[in-house]
Amino acid sequence: MTLLARAWRELVETSTSRDAVLLARSVVSKFLVPGEITREVITHYTRKALRSGVWWRLKRELRALLLAVRFLAVVKSPLLKSILREVFTEIELSTLRGKAVFYGVLVALRQGLLEALGNIKKLTTLGVGYLNLPVMWRIFG
Repeated sequence: MTLLARAWRELVETSTSRDAVLLARSVVSKFLVPGEITREVITHYTRKALRSGVWWRLKRELRALLLAVRFLAVVKSPLLKSILREVFTEIELSTLRGKAVFYGVLVALRQGLLEALGNIKKLTTLGVGYLNLPVMWRIFG
């Protein structure tokens, strides 16, 4: 992530309420991260992180954790599942689909479209519409 993009992201997180950002991250996690974490899911997200360039932005410990748990058939520990779900959410937020859902939730909250929060297609549509706006017209950064 470039310095300018990182500054925009921090501006987005500080200009909107923390609750809205936490809700948006939880919706992205709910819709885009699978519930059961298996070897195939871990391999998929490791490759996705490498492809999207987020692998090198992850902390060293998280990269080592992803490499270590590749050999587990199924992750059963609730604590390890929650840590991996956070890592997977961070990887998803670096993709266009993840950003679209994230900004879709923020737009839905700002415009009062609460019925859109339960529908991934509506959130994606709102988010893509928001991301296609010129930067100077965007509310969240």
